Amino acid sequence: MARWSVWAVCFLLAASVWGQGNSEPTNSQENELQRLRERVAALEKLVQVLQAELAALKNNGAAPPLGTHPVAIKQQADEEKQKLEEELKRELEQQPISSTVSRPSSPPSYGAVVFGGGLWQALNPDTSVIANFRTAFRGKRPFASFAGSEFSEAELAFQAATDPFSRLDTFVAVGPDGAEVEEATLSVLDPTFLRLPRNLQIRLGLLRAPFGQLNNIHPPEQPFVDTPLVHRLWFGQEEISPEQIPTEGSFVGTGLSLNWMVPMGKHLTWLTVAPLNTHNSVFDADTGRPAWLFRLRHMHELSLTQSLNLGLNYAFGRNDLGKDTKLFGVDVTYRWRPLKEGLYRSLVWQTEAYWGWRGTDNGDVKPKGWFTMVEYQLSRTLFLGARYDFAQAPDKSFSGRGFSLAITLFPSEFGRYRLQWSRLKIGGRTVHEVWLQTTFSIGVHRPHPL
Repeated sequence: MARWSVWAVCFLLAASVWGQGNSEPTNSQENELQRLRERVAALEKLVQVLQAELAALKNNGAAPPLGTHPVAIKQQADEEKQKLEEELKRELEQQPISSTVSRPSSPPSYGAVVFGGGLWQALNPDTSVIANFRTAFRGKRPFASFAGSEFSEAELAFQAATDPFSRLDTFVAVGPDGAEVEEATLSVLDPTFLRLPRNLQIRLGLLRAPFGQLNNIHPPEQPFVDTPLVHRLWFGQEEISPEQIPTEGSFVGTGLSLNWMVPMGKHLTWLTVAPLNTHNSVFDADTGRPAWLFRLRHMHELSLTQSLNLGLNYAFGRNDLGKDTKLFGVDVTYRWRPLKEGLYRSLVWQTEAYWGWRGTDNGDVKPKGWFTMVEYQLSRTLFLGARYDFAQAPDKSFSGRGFSLAITLFPSEFGRYRLQWSRLKIGGRTVHEVWLQTTFSIGVHRPHPL
């Protein structure tokens, strides 16, 4: 009996503390605290009485210790036990109500709990927007004539892992002439579930052609306002003439790309094969006969602060005349970034050269083009770039060369301001261009491949 009483006291104490911790605070909090103190004192006295009774029972009915009265102890213990039983019964009856009503509840998070918003939000892709604004002055002299301002495009990027084995990257360019999908690729990062080698990467969809190094970067994020002449003349989608040359040119196509990392020891080497349906000034390859592209890229670490990328490129397919066209390319990229001043000093030097064999009704035409550019970091936010390029039209009807200087301010990772001057000599005439460019981005944007 005494043992049961001790357990009842302990349970009542726990219930009292739990009820107090879950009760809503009121204005009579001090009175409630005083009542609990008196309750604890009474319980302590009862525990002493029960201990005395237990000691008397252990002595086989012998007289309890001095200062205790067996009759009074027995009567008081019975009264206290009866009182405890009643309070315990009352507490148990009220416990389900108090546990749900008395606790102050915070407003429900309907997005995360009721409708599962937290789960759906985690499934949303990484979204970003890159906006590109440009203002140009063009003429026989710098600032000779105002060529107007333009909102070039807003690049919307949606990128996320579709499952543990693949990732989807989609880039949509929204400009004054409408929206256009620039790139939409499904990359199979782990092909082992297809029983393929782990070091084989597969890409499907509308992708940037694996030809050269600079073509991997979208035009708004390249180190100059415009793309090199060879890209503009060979890969631009517009009709080309000495008087009308597009500002940008990108080699894109729809199809498949297989990228295999060749085991070459400590250095990295990739072999890429890509059959693509593409339409530009060089290739006009449809579903009947796609253009085939091959790229061998080797990355060599010269030291802890220097690296060198070497690339060999080859492509062949049909042109707009229905004749065969072949394209060769070589690219070299050197990077330097010191360990101690990596945030304030860096250098990137890049050179690419292209040679083409274009079949025509009057025989083969062999155009060529190349560019070299360097970008040096002056401070944490200031970069200085220079570029020289030369290119012939795919049909060799004219050629052009140019020199550009650009200074770029990066106040943060999400904003960029650039001033660029270019001197172009195309088709026997000289044109000066002065560009003011502002690009900014919001959201999560994955870096482009090195």
